Amino acid sequence: MGERLIAIVAAALRVPPSTLTLESGPGDLPAWDSLAQLNVVSEIEAEFGVSIPVEQVAEIRHIRDFLRYLEKTP
Repeated sequence: MGERLIAIVAAALRVPPSTLTLESGPGDLPAWDSLAQLNVVSEIEAEFGVSIPVEQVAEIRHIRDFLRYLEKTP
């Protein structure tokens, strides 16, 4: 699931997946600003069929933080 998640984030940010790890976050990439964060969240929600509460989006600091929402999906 980690590789798929990285691929989705990379596509949303328009960066090569090889530049990302599960530890990557908005502070690591200039392309990952607040607008890009919303785009990343939207892409992940659409791809995995999950809903991430908007008040929790600001708490996402690393790609791995998305896993807590994805692990709840069947």
